[in-house]
Amino acid sequence: MPFDYAANVEAVRANIAAHNTTTANPYLGQSLTAGTISTIRVDDPDVVAVNLNELPAVFIRIQSGDEEPSGLGATGPLAANVQKFKTVVYEVVGLYHRDGMHTSHADHLTELYQFAENLEGVFQAEFRLSNTALWCHPERTDFGSLITKDGGRVKAFVTTLRARYLFR
Repeated sequence: MPFDYAANVEAVRANIAAHNTTTANPYLGQSLTAGTISTIRVDDPDVVAVNLNELPAVFIRIQSGDEEPSGLGATGPLAANVQKFKTVVYEVVGLYHRDGMHTSHADHLTELYQFAENLEGVFQAEFRLSNTALWCHPERTDFGSLITKDGGRVKAFVTTLRARYLFR
C-alpha cells in the first residue's frame, strides 16, 4: 500500500489546529497581539491569494519524501511483516501582520519570532503527530517578509519539519 501523503499532511494540520486555543499547552497564539491564528490549512501561500483579514496564518505543504525498506521482501498489504520507512519533509509557513502605523518594525519582528517559537513548541510537544509518525522534528526556520497587493508588509517564516513514518 502506498504512503498516504494527504492523511499525514492533514495530521500535521490537525496537530497545529489543536494548539490554537488558549487552553492548549503550548498555545500557538501565546504572547501574540493577534491571539489565535485565523487560518490553518494545507495549501501553498505562494499560489493562493491571502487577504490581510486571514492573518496570522499557517500553511502546510510537503517539500519531499524519501522511502527505504526496513527489511527484505515484498512490501504492501499482502506482504508478511515487511514494512518501509518514509521520511517526509514538510514546509510550515507562518504569515504575520500587525495593523496600525504605531507598531514599530522591531515589535513586529519580535512577534514573528514568538509565533515561530510557538509553532516549534507544538512539534516538540506533539513529536509523534498523534501517533501517525515515529517522530517529527522542526529542523530549520527561515525568516523573511513580503509585500501584499495593497502595500501592507507581511512578515513570514518557513519551518522545515522532518517526520519519520513506518508503513506497509
